Amino acid sequence: MLLPEEKERALRFKLALRMGLPIFLLFLIVSISFFSIEQETIPSYYFVIVISVFVVMIYYIFYLIYQGYEERITDPITHTFSREYLINYFKKKIDNGPYTILLISVHNLTDINSRYGVKKGDKVLYEVGQWIGAFLKEKEIERFPIGHYKGSDFLIGLEGTKERYQNMLDLMCLKFQNRTIDEIEINLTAAIVDTNYSQDLEQLTTRLFDLLDEKMLDRQAFEEEEIDPTELESSVIQAIQRQSFSLMYQTVYEKDTPSMLEASIKLINDEGKIIHQNKYMPVIDRLGLTRTYDEIILEKVVQACESVPHRLILALTLSPSSVRNNSFFERTLTLLNNNETARGRIMFVLSENEYYHHPKRYNELLQAYRRLGVFIAIDNLGAFKSTMALLKDLKVDVVRFDNQYGKHIKEREYQNIVKGLHIIAQGFGMRSWIRMVEDETEYKNVKSLGIDFIQGNYLGKIGSLEEVDKML
Repeated sequence: MLLPEEKERALRFKLALRMGLPIFLLFLIVSISFFSIEQETIPSYYFVIVISVFVVMIYYIFYLIYQGYEERITDPITHTFSREYLINYFKKKIDNGPYTILLISVHNLTDINSRYGVKKGDKVLYEVGQWIGAFLKEKEIERFPIGHYKGSDFLIGLEGTKERYQNMLDLMCLKFQNRTIDEIEINLTAAIVDTNYSQDLEQLTTRLFDLLDEKMLDRQAFEEEEIDPTELESSVIQAIQRQSFSLMYQTVYEKDTPSMLEASIKLINDEGKIIHQNKYMPVIDRLGLTRTYDEIILEKVVQACESVPHRLILALTLSPSSVRNNSFFERTLTLLNNNETARGRIMFVLSENEYYHHPKRYNELLQAYRRLGVFIAIDNLGAFKSTMALLKDLKVDVVRFDNQYGKHIKEREYQNIVKGLHIIAQGFGMRSWIRMVEDETEYKNVKSLGIDFIQGNYLGKIGSLEEVDKML
C-alpha cells in the first residue's frame, strides 16, 4: 500500500471514530442511567455488549465514509460528472440506440497553468464546463451528461447521430473564439463521433482524440472516409505479423546531386489495399507495437541498401521511444554487423513533440548510433508542437524543417523563418533539410536560402527503387 493510501485510510478511521464517539457516549449514558434506576448493580455481560456495539458502530460509520468516496459521481474541480461515472453512463446509453459523443478540449490549458497558476487553470475548467452547459441549454438540449474526462478534456453525450449536432458544435467553437475568463484567452477545440463508427466506447474515445490531433494538424478530419476500428485494428495486426509493407522512396538532393532516399512506408491488408500511416500509426501506438514495427521497418531498409542505386543514404522515420530503447539499439547493432553495405548509409529521422527530460542519456545513445555509422536527423523543426531546446543538448547531423515551411516558402515571412532556422542549425554544426518543394519558383527560393538538402515532387516523385533509379 502506498503512503497516500495509508494516510487516507488512517484519516478516514479517525473521522469514523470522531463521528461514532458522541453516539457511543450517548448510548453509554442512557444505558448506565437505565441500569442505575432499575438495578443496583450492572451485570458483567453488559460491558461485552457495550464494546461490541462500539466496534460495530465504528465499522459501520467507517464503511459509510468509504462508500461515500467510492460512489462520488462529480469531479471536484469542474462540478461535472467524474470520469468513472461518465464511462458507465455512456456504456448504458450506447447499447440503447444511436448516440453521439462530443469532445471539448481547452487546448491551451498547459500554458494557462504555467503562466497564471494551477488555481486559475482550475477556474478556467469550471467556467468552460458551465459555459458549455449554458450554451446547450440555449439550444434546448436538457439533462445531458457532461464530464471531466482528463486534463483539459470534457466529454458530452447526446441522443441521436452526429449529423444532428455537427453545425451546433461548429457554432459553439465559433462563439467561444473571442471569450476570455479573468482576461485569460481560451483556445477551445472539439471533435465529434457517433455509434455509427463503433459500438465500443474505448474505440469511440480513441477516435475522438485522433480527430482532435488531426484537426490541430490542419487535416480535414471530418471529411475522411471512416474505417471500422475493429477491422482496422485486425488489419494492422495481421499486416505486421505477415510483415506486409509497401516501401516507396523519394530522392533528396544536396545542391543538384542526389544524396538520400527517404523511405515512405504503408501497410497492406489482406485484400491488397494500402493503409496509410495516419490511420495505422495510432493503432500501433495504442497496441504497444511501436518498437516491433520500427524493428521490422529498419530490417527491411537495411536489406534494401544492397539494391539502392549510387550508394545513396536511406532515411527512415522512427519513434524516438524505440531509438531510446536498449533492445532496439542491440537490434540495430546486429543488423549493421550482418550487413556491411548498410554502414554509413542509414539515417534515423526523429520527431520530438516535447522536451525529453533526460537529454544526457538520450545524447549518449544517439552518439552510440552515430559510431555505428547511423546518421541522425531531428524532424519538424519550427512546428507548432516541436521543441528547439533539444538542439543544445543533442549532437545530430541534420535538422528538417516542418512541412509548412516548404508549402509556404514563396511567402516572405516563411522565408525569413527558414533563413533564421538554417543559421541556428549551422551554429550547432548541423545541416538543414526542407521538403514539399513543388515547383521551380519554390526551388529557387530554397536554394537562395542556402538549405543543404532539398526534397519535393519538383525534383522527383515517390516511387519504388526501380522507378527512382530510372529518374536519377
